[in-house]
Amino acid sequence: MGVGCLAQRFAPLVLLLVLGAAVPFALPLLRFSYSKSMVPLMPVGGATTETYLDIDDKFGLDYIIPNTLILVPFDQGDLGTLPWQRAACQAMRYIAGNVSDSLSAQGYDAALKPEDFLGVMIIGGYCVGELDAALHLIPGLASQLSEHLIATFGNDDLTATKVHVSSRLDMASDAGAAWIRAVRDAAAAQQTTDGTYLGQIYLTGMGPENLDAASETFASLPLVMGSTLAIVCVVLTLAFRSLVVPVRAVLCLCWMLAVTFGAAVIVYQDGALAGLGLSPFAPCGDALTWMAPCITFSIVVGLGLDYDVFLMESVVEHYDMGLSGREAMQHALAHTGCIISIAGIIMFLAFGALLLGSSPALQQIGFILCLGVLLDCFVTTKVIIPAVMALLSCGAGKRGDPNFWPRQGQRSVLPPPPLRKSLSAVSSRQNSFRAPSP
Repeated sequence: MGVGCLAQRFAPLVLLLVLGAAVPFALPLLRFSYSKSMVPLMPVGGATTETYLDIDDKFGLDYIIPNTLILVPFDQGDLGTLPWQRAACQAMRYIAGNVSDSLSAQGYDAALKPEDFLGVMIIGGYCVGELDAALHLIPGLASQLSEHLIATFGNDDLTATKVHVSSRLDMASDAGAAWIRAVRDAAAAQQTTDGTYLGQIYLTGMGPENLDAASETFASLPLVMGSTLAIVCVVLTLAFRSLVVPVRAVLCLCWMLAVTFGAAVIVYQDGALAGLGLSPFAPCGDALTWMAPCITFSIVVGLGLDYDVFLMESVVEHYDMGLSGREAMQHALAHTGCIISIAGIIMFLAFGALLLGSSPALQQIGFILCLGVLLDCFVTTKVIIPAVMALLSCGAGKRGDPNFWPRQGQRSVLPPPPLRKSLSAVSSRQNSFRAPSP
């Protein structure tokens, strides 16, 4: 309560300091980047992680997680026919050339070659149909190879086939993302090759799937954030019958989000705390895992709004009893400040368990949640909200306090007692419930 009273007394200075403190955290958000790699999801130093990194170093990621083209012929019988296989093989060559040209135009030192494909129609860059002359030197070898390839790369009912594609790129990198987009664009342009309709061509694999999940999630994140804050405004307007309360709440949420996610960028992307040698604050690469901000946004907003509503409900209750906005805030802090602090500490301890885990993704999520809770409980509710309400209360007049506009306070029959008397009355009531000493 004492902190809140000081914030009210020096409201303009406090708000300037709070806004100024947010700038160093908000600016790093401009260079925020996210990683689609699987490494942050794996335990640091674990046997599986070390094996994964060792195989990646010696063979490349596509040895562990291959990329695959799925071809779905228009006609079920096309898969085993020589004309379709020849056209499909030629399509693979066209795709390789188009992808190489696209990557070169984008400045990436990478290429896709025909020998990077392996499927029912192509082996080592050669079309299976082109090997017929050599295979026929051994009777029955050509048909046996064709049957083996169809059984290996085709599905059970021969309605689709897969083609393994080697990339030798990290699909989580910018070059890998460019490679995925180039392959998809080239495949879409080769559904008809040399007059033969190949059918639908899809690119799948862990890399493309992670890219799709991250890209689609972040593409919709601005809409999610905007709609969430809009819903917050509507709900608070209906709950408090005020237009000022929801606007103030959303601004406080934006301040908290900017500081929280900016701090995460500073710690995990810039490595500001790497010198401490502590695993929970060690960066994993030069970006945050893409799931961390997406998972934590709604949770942090919900917790911040929860503490805000709990405090403002008490403020409005005292305001409706006839107190001014400044006085109502003082009474509300006296009645709810300790509860909010205890609740915040409990949530901090609960989320802090994530920081003790061995997965960098969980550590980043835990850091964001812990910092958001601490800011909500000990800065927003104790400093920012009292300062804002004190500043707005300077314009209070006969029409009511601007903090609650257009709501009007409803004076009770008996005016509320002064704050000190109210607190002493609460203390005496608590003592009256204690059992008498023997």
